[in-house]
Amino acid sequence: MQKKRRIKFFLRILLTFSIMVTGSFGCAKISKMTTTMGIRMGIAPAIPLMVDKLKDTKSGRLAEKGFAGQLLMVTGFVELDPNNIKLLNEAAFLYCSYGIFMEDKEPEFAKELYEIGKDYGLRALKQNKKFRKGLERGEKINTLVKHIGKNHVPALVWTGLNSGLWIVLNMDDPAALMGMADTIALIKRSLELDPKFYYGAGKMFLGAYYAMIPEYLGLGGGPENSKKMFEDARSVENGKFLLVDVLQARYLSTTTEDEDEFDALLNGVINADPGELKGVRLINELSKTKARYYLENKDNFF
Repeated sequence: MQKKRRIKFFLRILLTFSIMVTGSFGCAKISKMTTTMGIRMGIAPAIPLMVDKLKDTKSGRLAEKGFAGQLLMVTGFVELDPNNIKLLNEAAFLYCSYGIFMEDKEPEFAKELYEIGKDYGLRALKQNKKFRKGLERGEKINTLVKHIGKNHVPALVWTGLNSGLWIVLNMDDPAALMGMADTIALIKRSLELDPKFYYGAGKMFLGAYYAMIPEYLGLGGGPENSKKMFEDARSVENGKFLLVDVLQARYLSTTTEDEDEFDALLNGVINADPGELKGVRLINELSKTKARYYLENKDNFF
């Protein structure tokens, strides 16, 4: 009941604020300071509630149809308060999630989404003065992440994932691969600060990365390290975060040419209860969709 009151309260503020900004009813143009204050006091606290609701959406198809509208709304509020780290983090998360939705169907569109998500994540990280000044001096991200503290873990993860997933879709471009050092630095710094953030998402990405990188390169890659990282990610929520199994099947099982593991992991995802873990129903529904897609297109991976 209390949560419903909060949502209704913030919706009233959203409506009032929208009327003020658009000038409806003959209101005079308000100042930028007033706009920013309105967002910080009324809109910003409501956005996480909206995103949390989206995360627990029971229908992946419904969420996919509604994603564009959610993104446009959050993007609009971010641009009105461009240094609001909470809004920047939510935007980076949403663009990353939508990119995962679209990468199998429309990889070029997914690339665009990941690029935008990375930009929002970097803007959140730039709220750290040392990090921002270092970038302005031309220093590399992988030398600056040491300045980032625990309060910036979400920005580290979503910047890293957006960047990394974009690179995965551009593996045939040597220039794109040059950004992987920064991506890995972002993810590893997040794991140093909070290894369990977002159900082990950082470990999950490293599992996929290690599966793609040959062991002989000396960069930590190879099937053994990949499997260990996937197992560590899976243990965070006892296998209830289904995307871990999907990515292990897609990247590790295909690398080792283990068709039995590929089938077992993906069928396990399809048969799993997507609502067993609160807060990731949307991602779990997405994982089931991706599992079916990979099984139906198995010949493309082996």
